[in-house]
This record gives sequence, C-alpha cells and structure tokens, in this order.
Amino acid sequence: MNHYHIMGKEKLEREYSPSSCIDDIAVPLGKYSSLSHAARENLKDQCHRNVKYGPEERAHMDIFAPKGDGPFPVHIFIHGGYWQELSKEESSFAALNFLDHNIIFIALDYTLAPDAGLSQIIDQVRRGVRWILGHIHAYGGDKENITLSGSSAGAHLVAEILRGDEGHCPVKGACMVSGIYDLRPLVLTYVNDLLGLNMAEAIEVSPLFHIPKPTCPVIFSYGSNETEEFKRQTEIYKAAWQKAGHKASFIPMPGFNHFDIILELNNRNSPLFRAILDQITP
Repeated sequence: MNHYHIMGKEKLEREYSPSSCIDDIAVPLGKYSSLSHAARENLKDQCHRNVKYGPEERAHMDIFAPKGDGPFPVHIFIHGGYWQELSKEESSFAALNFLDHNIIFIALDYTLAPDAGLSQIIDQVRRGVRWILGHIHAYGGDKENITLSGSSAGAHLVAEILRGDEGHCPVKGACMVSGIYDLRPLVLTYVNDLLGLNMAEAIEVSPLFHIPKPTCPVIFSYGSNETEEFKRQTEIYKAAWQKAGHKASFIPMPGFNHFDIILELNNRNSPLFRAILDQITP
C-alpha cells in the first residue's frame, strides 16, 4: 500500500523532510565539511583534485589513491542533498578509512537542480562512472573491482547507475543508504519545486520500476531514527530487488539518523563499512 496517497500534504512533506527527525541539521553537515577538508589536507600528496569527466562545470571528481603501484580496488561515493544541494567538497570524509585499506576513494560531483533536470543528472553520473572505468588504471585502479555507495539522493543515483548498462553490470557491488527509489511522492511536495517532475517523469526516474538484470550484489541500510516513508522506500526497493532474484542484504543501523549514518563509512569497525569491505575483498 502506498500510504502517501492518503497522507495530507503537511504530513507528506514532513515524511520527506529527513531533518524532521533531528534537532539541528547543521551539526552533521558541518561534520561532512570539516572531515572532508581534513581528509584533503592529510592526503594532499595522494589527492587528485577536480579531475574532469565531462564538459559540465561540475562534471569532476576528487580521486584519492593509496601509495604504491596497485592495482587497487576502487570505491566511488555519490553525495545526497535531494539532487539540489551539497557537492564533492563535503564528500571525502571517508577517504582516510578507504586508503587505510588500500582502496582508491573517489568523491564524484554532478550538476544540481535546477541547473540540470533529474534525467540529465542521472546521465551525467553514468558518464562519470564510465569515465572511471576507462581511465582509473592511470591512477593505479583496478576496473574489475569497482564498488559504489551513495546516501539519500546519492543512493537513488547509485541505483540509476546500475540500471544504466542493460545487459551488463560494470561494477562489483553497491551500497545504497537511506535512498529514495519511488519518486512519485516527491511530486506532491516542496522537493519538486526545483526538480519540476510530473508523475510520468517521476516513474521514469524511479529505480523501483526499472530493476536491472543482470546486476551486482547490493547492501541496503537506513538509520533507526528516520521517517517511516524513508524506511518504506528502502523496504519496497529491497523486496523488488530480491523478487528479481538479485542478491540484497540489509545492515540495520540503530541509533543513527538520515545524516550521521553515512559518516560511518569513515569508521573501520562500522558494520556498514565492513559490509562494503566484504564486497571489495570477499
């Protein structure tokens, strides 16, 4: 049952406002920024800044590479922000942890709405991953061992990347945290003010209605302190993934919210990071 049909607008907007579950959104966003800045400072000699993958101004990425010749596994992180906020500048907070495990870490950037429509953003991040597949060997990367993760809108973009190459999955594994996979409810909320989606377009850019085959194993997760709609989004998509016969696991994260959960990628002992590590080095 899609409960959003019977919700009033006020409740629906609250359910799709992740910050409604926390006291001050500035706190986790500040951590994204400060930890990412610290990672770039600490890894100055190992960070390739603003590597271009396309013509758009924000079609660039930061590539953090371990010392040595490789080939190293590669992990790509795609930030959230409802396709309208944040950037790669707040997205390298986990770089130190991945490099400590001899894994290349990439913070991928993309154009935000309203400067790009959602279908353009999806096309852009797919091109970003294709660029990485074609060029990462020059940075010591192993294109046969690439994994993806994304948070919130970034999880949606990870799902769309997996959908992008019908008949072939270019990556080894993916982790989708607190994502949105059925975008129809958003059409009825303030989130759509800058996206400008109609219902038909929302269905077209909803991973729930376009499960790829073949594909790679996926880790799903969300924090216990999230809205019911955000939890439902993951549950319905995971169920559809499993119904299609795909490998999908779920990592419960009690005590975490929509914003602080993804910082656990920088915690070597976090079950979320360990699950990604198991995809990379099974």
